[in-house]
Amino acid sequence: MKKVQAAIVRLLFICLLAATTFAQQAATATLSGRVLDPQGAVIVDAQITATQKATGLKRETKTNDEGLFTISNVPPGDYEVTIQSPNFRTKTYEAVMVQVGQSVSLDTTLAVGEVVADPLTLIASPVIEIDRTTSVVDGVIGKRVIENLPLNGRNFLELALLIPGNSPAPNFDPTKTNTVSISSAGQLGRGGNVTVDGADNNDDVVGGTLINISQEAVQEFQIATNRFSAELGRSGSSIINIVTKGGENDFHGSASFFFRDRNLQGLPATFDRSNPDPPFDREQFAAAAGGAIIKDKLFWFGAYEYRNQDGAVLVGERDTATRTIRRNFADAPLNDLLATARGDWAVSNSDRLGFRYSLERAEDTTASTLIRAIGSASQRQASSNHYQSFVTSWEKIISPPLLNNFRFSNTNFINKTLPVAVSPQFTFPSLQDGSSFRVPQQTRMNRLQFADTFSIVKGAHTLHIGGEFQRIDADFDLGVFQQGRIEFVQDFPDFDHNGDGRVDDNDLLFAVTLRSATPERALVLPESDNNYFAAFVQDNWHIHPQFTLNLGLRYELDTDVKNVSRVDELNPLILPFLSGKRERDKNNFAPRVGFNWSTRDGRTSIHGGYGIYYDRVTIEIQSLERGLDGRALAIEVRAGNVFFIDPNTGRFPPIAPNIQNPFTGFILPGAGAGGINIIDNRLQNPMVQQSNIGIERQLGSDFAVRADYLHNFGTHFIIGRAIGTVFNPVVGGPDRVVNLESSVKTKYDGLLLSFEKGFSHHYQFRASYTLSKAFNYANDDQIPFANGPLYPQNLGLEYAPTPNDQRHRFTFSGVFGLPLGLQLSPIWTVASGVPMDILLPDGSSRLPLLQRNAGGRLFHTGRELNDFIAQVNAGGGVNGQPLPFVSDDARFNDSFNSFDVRLTKAFRLGERVRFEPMIEVFNLFNVTNILGVSNVNYSGFANTLTRDSDNPASPGFLRSSNFGRAVTTAGGVFGSGGARAFQLAARFSF
Repeated sequence: MKKVQAAIVRLLFICLLAATTFAQQAATATLSGRVLDPQGAVIVDAQITATQKATGLKRETKTNDEGLFTISNVPPGDYEVTIQSPNFRTKTYEAVMVQVGQSVSLDTTLAVGEVVADPLTLIASPVIEIDRTTSVVDGVIGKRVIENLPLNGRNFLELALLIPGNSPAPNFDPTKTNTVSISSAGQLGRGGNVTVDGADNNDDVVGGTLINISQEAVQEFQIATNRFSAELGRSGSSIINIVTKGGENDFHGSASFFFRDRNLQGLPATFDRSNPDPPFDREQFAAAAGGAIIKDKLFWFGAYEYRNQDGAVLVGERDTATRTIRRNFADAPLNDLLATARGDWAVSNSDRLGFRYSLERAEDTTASTLIRAIGSASQRQASSNHYQSFVTSWEKIISPPLLNNFRFSNTNFINKTLPVAVSPQFTFPSLQDGSSFRVPQQTRMNRLQFADTFSIVKGAHTLHIGGEFQRIDADFDLGVFQQGRIEFVQDFPDFDHNGDGRVDDNDLLFAVTLRSATPERALVLPESDNNYFAAFVQDNWHIHPQFTLNLGLRYELDTDVKNVSRVDELNPLILPFLSGKRERDKNNFAPRVGFNWSTRDGRTSIHGGYGIYYDRVTIEIQSLERGLDGRALAIEVRAGNVFFIDPNTGRFPPIAPNIQNPFTGFILPGAGAGGINIIDNRLQNPMVQQSNIGIERQLGSDFAVRADYLHNFGTHFIIGRAIGTVFNPVVGGPDRVVNLESSVKTKYDGLLLSFEKGFSHHYQFRASYTLSKAFNYANDDQIPFANGPLYPQNLGLEYAPTPNDQRHRFTFSGVFGLPLGLQLSPIWTVASGVPMDILLPDGSSRLPLLQRNAGGRLFHTGRELNDFIAQVNAGGGVNGQPLPFVSDDARFNDSFNSFDVRLTKAFRLGERVRFEPMIEVFNLFNVTNILGVSNVNYSGFANTLTRDSDNPASPGFLRSSNFGRAVTTAGGVFGSGGARAFQLAARFSF
């Protein structure tokens, strides 16, 4: 037992000294400045005391030989800062607002005078300050705004959309269909790094975020869209930092209730009004409270939120009588419970401990991941997501210029996703029907994270040195392809192919079928693990009172995302396709340099810089090689009935597969299948080179305007490229080999503008505008699970706009106090349309000779597309068949315009209790916003050149009337940008 105890102590000691970070600075801020006398000479050893008003927490330091002071790891909040020195009058800033991830500069001049004889000089700090020390491109949203903005669904990630450079991202995985995904600086939703109180809150299995935090528990929100320091990593796009609320000396709390039902809710414009209205209601209950157990020493806080939602999802249904896809609703219930508990203990003036525990229990039914514009009711899935997160920290002030912060966190989840119906997936050109081939599935993950940062102020240098270690344990239980997938080439039959005297679904033509070679068993992948190491050094060098140089270097290493530990288990069939030796990607050095120059009055700063950033590689890459190895989950790709048609009679012979028995055709090379996946031995972590230049100007005490130009160039992003074919005895035929390689590039250019007013005179607001272009090589982001590139031997032909490329995006948000105790809080979002991929009549791929997402970019009208189709047909068409023409009024995309607003009225119930009834209206002007959810078709318009008739003799063979028609609306039934909806609410606070 003594040996065990000694081992544990040694382990903790090693973790404390040698473990690692990015967490600490993410959840805190920095307070710095220079102290001068009236002649401009520096004052040495001036005493600086910063006192957090809510908790009494004090941090102290002294100016160095250059008159500089820095207090690192300052928890966000309002502070009173006192600066005093012998023979000088004391100066006190009575309200210094310190926000998460920010660096607050307090350059001050002390007047000559006796300390004892003169009273404190109270100075009102500016309501809003510009950044005068870093080159980060970010935005912070504080507690007052978070509590009052009308977030549709109350998800904290939606706050990122108020900051320029960020936009919604399409759905990318069946486990994330009910998750908010953020695209930052052109990247898609898998990337980015979300931390809560410094703890990693990301899904290492498939990407995206994990646990949601109640809006009642969020104190501050920061998103660093670009150019963050070396203290932060694991992202080629953005870092989102969430700080939860903590207890204060005064006892505070709140309780809220939100309600809406179908009587308060409009219907999507694409809904068929001949159908009955869907059932819908949503109730959300939220409560929070916190206080002090021991004043100035020990604090507690807790928050709870529960959402019960009887919702609906817009679905498609084949109407064979009218040969149309009708729009209807299917039930989509959701129950979501969120809880957070937090404690903070000021053990001494030098030691501070903290912990937080959060959980989420979500049960929902929703649409599965789509590769078509819309899915049927049977394409829904039932998901169960259980998340837990625990984080504890220890801050040690060794001396005023020396500080150490150690942090440990444990995050785990289990996701279970089941189909609502059991059948093959019927992939029609315009509809995804049957049961999704991606489910059932279950994933689990457990992450241990150790982090440590040592901060020191030495002369003009503020140094942060540290590192991080993460242990990720995961496993997969996947029922993918067990029921199979049938690829139809038409939405409706138009000929009696089976000769039974009638035309019905038994005459439908399908090209191929895909099914597991072992449909009786699921794919189980245990011990899908990885270790992550990082180390960094960051120096903020105050070369001159007006000039700061930011120098950083970060190193990152993943041990097994490339499946290095199982190289000896690879299928011998694919060994000839591997070249070189598989090793870990060990060269992930990330240097970063930036500058910030400010004018003498501190009201204008010019900043810029360059840095290298690495994205995490999700464990799903490892699972593709282990699962799609030609043995564990061999995919049989078989010929459909189109291969058996008699060219003279158009009839099926008796041996042809049919819709009742579709998986009987002969084996085909893996056209449309995952094939045998191999991880290229040279695969690397995706890398993004970020550069920026910008200017920020403070106007008065409460206005700031900022402009940033960003240029990001990404390399080594992952794509699956077919490189050959082997005979696979498991499937009894040829199987293609897909190389998972780091061949994709990305590019983003953006002009980011913002105008912000801090809270004063009873109002505040923020206006943001983004002008940008985003390009990449694949609609999928790192996980090459679809058909792959159309031109695998020339990836340069894949270069095109991203599926969510929005050239213009404007947001306005604010909180406005009105007479009679009223308060108005609006969010107004206006954005231009996203591009659209144009697919062949059978939906198998995009139009050859045409770039990805050409709709809305190369072509802006149906007439322009028809001119191109005419040229293609003059050259012989595609595969010997002419393409159909579209309507001249066909549309490729739609702009977005939604105005959400909350109106409240405050009533005092005694000295401390306040009651606020609220009314919220989402999309007040009921603007129709057409938008999709899938990365294959994010535009929301029908994008397949589906023929009106498959009979070459019919005029409908050369006509696609449905192309460019609106299919789905933004937000579905009641999400952001959807039909106008009212919500009633009330809040008690004390």
